[in-house]
Amino acid sequence: MRSARRLLLVAVSGLALTTGAFAAPAFAFDQAAPAAAATAQVAPSDPWPQAASDIPADPAVRFGLLPNGMRYALLRNATPPGQASFRLRIDAGSLMETDEQKGLAHFMEHMAFNGTKDIPENEMLRVLERLGLAFGADTNAFTSFDQTAYVLELPNTRDETVDASLHVLRQMMGDALMAPDAI
Repeated sequence: MRSARRLLLVAVSGLALTTGAFAAPAFAFDQAAPAAAATAQVAPSDPWPQAASDIPADPAVRFGLLPNGMRYALLRNATPPGQASFRLRIDAGSLMETDEQKGLAHFMEHMAFNGTKDIPENEMLRVLERLGLAFGADTNAFTSFDQTAYVLELPNTRDETVDASLHVLRQMMGDALMAPDAI
């Protein structure tokens, strides 16, 4: 049990550093990972993959970098009208886990929904439902081999809906409770 808790704390620390500061494109789950794995990591592009490609980025996409280091890409889509889709992607998935950590990225994905510093446990989905988002259909997340992503489908782009949704994502990424009884 102590070993599992240590791995979780290392992962939480890495997640907080990565998503709280939004500076690193990926994080390592285990500080004691083999040296070969550390040397096999690819340096991030500066700051977007298309910078190292001969394929130009879509000119309709507006790319940017916030002062906290978080990168963003905006693409206008008028269909359906008056709605917005938010995607928050973390460049970490199951391939970054060691054998002892299998499932940790997916576990962290679920734990991010279990309450934050500003949003009590079991209240996050209620906040989003009051804004018109349905659990599962409009509020979801997934973990794959190389990423963990959080998805919000906003039914409207009113300031209240957009601000609350961004606040929820921010809280999930930087201030998740990770309560011991929930773990």
